[in-house]
Amino acid sequence: MAAINAFSLWGVRIRIDPSWFIAFLLFAWTLSTGYFPLQAPDYPASAYWIAGTLSALALFGSVLIHELGHCVAARRLGIPVRRITLFIFGGVSEMAQTHSTSPGAEFRTSVAGPLVSFAAAGLFGLMTLLVGGAASSIVVETIRYLYFVNFLLAVFNLIPGFPLDGGRILRSIVWRRTGDIRRATRLAARAGVFMAVGMIGLGLVNLFAMHFVAGVWLLLIGLFLKRSAEMERKAFELQFTLKDFALRQIMSPSIAVEASTPVSDFVNNYVFRYHDRAFPVVANGRFIGMTDIRSIKRIPASEWSSARIGECLSDASTYCVLDPDVDAGEAMQLLSAGKRTHAPVVREGILLGMLTRDDLFKLVSLKNDLAA
Repeated sequence: MAAINAFSLWGVRIRIDPSWFIAFLLFAWTLSTGYFPLQAPDYPASAYWIAGTLSALALFGSVLIHELGHCVAARRLGIPVRRITLFIFGGVSEMAQTHSTSPGAEFRTSVAGPLVSFAAAGLFGLMTLLVGGAASSIVVETIRYLYFVNFLLAVFNLIPGFPLDGGRILRSIVWRRTGDIRRATRLAARAGVFMAVGMIGLGLVNLFAMHFVAGVWLLLIGLFLKRSAEMERKAFELQFTLKDFALRQIMSPSIAVEASTPVSDFVNNYVFRYHDRAFPVVANGRFIGMTDIRSIKRIPASEWSSARIGECLSDASTYCVLDPDVDAGEAMQLLSAGKRTHAPVVREGILLGMLTRDDLFKLVSLKNDLAA
């Protein structure tokens, strides 16, 4: 199930993954039935549920402003920000680059999120002191909880290992000292795996001690972090392997569809013939966009013979247009950052070829076979 486009903030699209709703319900239930009744007894159940629900929303609001901190820092450095996705384990900012162009830029972008969380923790901590004697205890405990979660969010993200902010900070420091981003990435990834294994072990200890909720959460988070750290390393190694190739060397000849082509002809003569799901569209010899199966399904099948492909262009966010002189490593980075599969190669409006993620994986496989 795809993530939901919820809203936009300062031009950044905010998406909510379906797993977020599971996490929200779990946090709201835990806070309403466990945390607040223990911290502020003798209130009606409705008060606990209101406090728990609002606190669960505020928790993810804290995650959101943490990610926005990264986005603001990235934009100031000229790095385009695509979107933020909230999911069961927190949030992730998707940028046009998976790593910065310099150690300093990487450090500033990475440290911005924890700094925002520390600032939020300081604000809620100050509010706790100011209203401590003037408000009902459940209000004070709600504010104190928000202080705690923002402080914990900042500290947790500073753990020095991928995929956390601390891992990127570690990479920026090692990168600056050694001048070797590949070595720095490997070190940060190994540190991330080490931290994740420790968290998994701590989760098992909690399970044996009959602390099931804490144990399960630690296990799940540890497994997620371990997998993410390994994926970060593999993605970087892939980009490093590809960086010596320009797209003009490896792009495939394009099979373009004229914008005036009926949808029915497109299905029969392109989709079924070439066994692909996405194709570039041209009008008067110039590239105007992409079309795919999802786009044509927006039109009822009964209208396919009269509808034209030019009416069924894909959303521009589903593909990226690349210059033929871009290196293959950067192309993989751009495709991966937006989770795209196809990239038309275009110069001055003229379609020169097509690139897919499969093309890049095949190139890596061939290069590895030749090196073996």
